[in-house]
This record gives sequence, structure tokens and C-alpha cells, in this order.
Amino acid sequence: MPNVTTRSRSVIPSTGTVPAGSPEKSAPRLLLLSLKESRPAVQAAFQLRFLAGVGLAASTVSFSGTQLLGTVGLGTLAWFCAIFYTYLYNGCTDSREDRLNGSLRPIAVGALPERTALFIARCSFGVALLAGALVGQGMLLLVSALLLLGHAYSAPGLALKNRTSAAMAVVLVSGILTYCAGPVALGATGRPADLIVLSVAMSLWMALVGAVAKDLSDIAGDAAVGRRTWAVTLGERRTRALIAAGALAVGCGFAAAAALWAPDLAPAAVVVLVGGAGVAVVTLGQRPGASRAVRRRPYRMFMVTQHLAHVSLLGQTAF
Repeated sequence: MPNVTTRSRSVIPSTGTVPAGSPEKSAPRLLLLSLKESRPAVQAAFQLRFLAGVGLAASTVSFSGTQLLGTVGLGTLAWFCAIFYTYLYNGCTDSREDRLNGSLRPIAVGALPERTALFIARCSFGVALLAGALVGQGMLLLVSALLLLGHAYSAPGLALKNRTSAAMAVVLVSGILTYCAGPVALGATGRPADLIVLSVAMSLWMALVGAVAKDLSDIAGDAAVGRRTWAVTLGERRTRALIAAGALAVGCGFAAAAALWAPDLAPAAVVVLVGGAGVAVVTLGQRPGASRAVRRRPYRMFMVTQHLAHVSLLGQTAF
């Protein structure tokens, strides 16, 4: 593993003086703030990936409707809690650079104390393992692997997030694990060719596009805390070119693979092809010195594209 530049830090609770028993400290509000901190759009994307795997396998299982719903429900809960832990813990360890980058997430603005967020994250860690165990041994193994990856991504001393290459590897593996989790939860192989093409293509979409584009808006803060992302080390111009190339490569590759081996995935592949072209245009068309919101557009287009691709696929499996 490459030498990772990290920063010495401790998780410090918010210094805000909120009176005990006030609405700001109520459990429902703290949970909602924690959900916001854990990036709801990312949570939705992982749930769609998990359900895509379920959809590809569901037609080959002999469960009753109640058994199927129960298994899928527990599997969904386990995967949600694992991703919730990953991103809430990440928010705690990212608080310094988030403030430097002007992030409006709850921990960065002081609305959610870091100590509280850590407690909620650890509870989610436990629930993920419990729900995974209730589904079965295979699901427990996958959930455990995802939790370890999520922890290593942010943990001081490892902090795989500090280098783009390491972050890409984590994102790639977590994506493939997510697509495999649905069939594993159901104990079915489903449609192997479709599952392989979908999981590889969309995990590469995450690694080559999302994992790089997310750093464009955070260059100043990341550099200040010693992170060595491509946006910091290569500069914004070269990083944009790499994002555009990755988006076009994945879009074209997915379309070709679907045509050759998985024709049922053609609608989703077309969405990614069009989205990849859109990401390339938006990324290359931005001028230096643009606002943070503008620099965030390639990542937002990446996210919308993957949401639409999965909705398209789930629409097919539903009918």
C-alpha cells in the first residue's frame, strides 16, 4: 500500500452551547442531521445498486413473497447501515477540510457534534453486522468487508481517501461488493453475464468518474490538510481531462459490453453513455476560478447519471 499522507487529529465534540432538552438536541433531529451528513444521494445510489443485484437474481429464487420481502428488507437494512457508518464516520474525520472548503454539511457548520455523530455511526456499525448475520453467513461476510473498507477509507493512520488511487480502489471494490450482495442475500446466481457487466461497468463509473470528480470542489481545503488527491497533485486542468476521458471510456465500454454480452442492460448502458458525454462536456467546459457550486457540477451529473441508469434497470426487472 502506498505511503498515505495523513494529518494528526482527534475527534472533538462541537463547542456549541445548546441547552439540554432543546429541539436542537432531540434524538430525531440528531438522526436527521446524521443522515444529511452521510450524503443522502450516495445512500440512495448504494441502495439502488443493491436492489439492482436483487432484481437480477429475484427471478431465479423460489422464496414466497413474504420470505423474499423479509430477506430483501434485512439485506437492505444491513447495507444501508454499513454505508451510513462509512459516510458518517468520514464526515467526522473530514471536518477540518470541510470547514476550509466551505461545506454546509452538519458537522462542518457545528449543527451536529462530532462525538454524537461518532456514537450514532458506531451504533449503525453494530446494526449492520446484526442484520447481515440474520440474512446469512455470506451476507455477513460481505457486510464485514464493506465496513472494513469504509473504516480504512477514513481512519487516521490509514486514510485511503488521502490519495485518489487508493480512494478509487476502495470505491471500485465497494461497488462490486454491493452488486454481489443482492444475489448473495437471496442465495441465487441470477443472470451472471448481466451481473458481471453491470457490476464492472458501474463500479468503474464510480472509480474513474465519481471518485475523481468529487475532489474538484475541495482543492484548497484538501491541500491545506495534506491530502494528495489528483486535483491537488496534477492540477485542476489535468484532472478535468482525466475525468472526461474516464466518463467517455466507461460510457462507450458499457454500451459495447451490453451489446455483446448483456442486451437486457442496453437501456441502462445508453443512459451511462449519454451521461458520460454530458460529464465530459460539463467538466471540460468549466473555466478556472469557478465557484465551488460550479466545480461541483461534474460530480452531480455523475450522480444523476447513475441514479437514472439504475432506475431504468429496476423498471425493466419490475415488469
